[in-house]
Amino acid sequence: MNKLLFDKIYFFTANNSKAKKLAVFVSEFSKPAFIIIYILGIIAVLINGCEGIAKIIAVPFFTLLFNTTLRKLLNKPRPFNREDVTKLVDHKNSGSFPSNHACSSMIISLSYIMICPALVPVFMVFAFFTGLSRVATGVHYPADVFAGWAISIVSGITFFYFL
Repeated sequence: MNKLLFDKIYFFTANNSKAKKLAVFVSEFSKPAFIIIYILGIIAVLINGCEGIAKIIAVPFFTLLFNTTLRKLLNKPRPFNREDVTKLVDHKNSGSFPSNHACSSMIISLSYIMICPALVPVFMVFAFFTGLSRVATGVHYPADVFAGWAISIVSGITFFYFL
């Protein structure tokens, strides 16, 4: 199922110039965009004197640290290691599962529950398209992205909502 879904998304994108341009743009734009979103959130909390600054910094940090450690331990191959897949964005050949982009975009989105809850759904939609773009550009399988999102959702619910 994972390979089949990847093939449908990737080969559609690779063979459609508009889809390819959009996927490459989202994939390349999302990392700096989420860094800016995260920094602006921290600044807003510091300026407004809201509680929870430690959570807003620690939860994404430790979530991404866990995700990265798991990815290095598992060291799953990337889709572009296949002969029939060419990556559409520049990317090093490191472990694929789970996706750091999917994980970081989702946990940053969820951190806004402490900053501006109304923005959480907007950022989660952006996180969804970030993950989709990683599949469409040939650097992650769908399971890589789903796992990154799942790790962030479990971490976010646990640490932002319950603790």
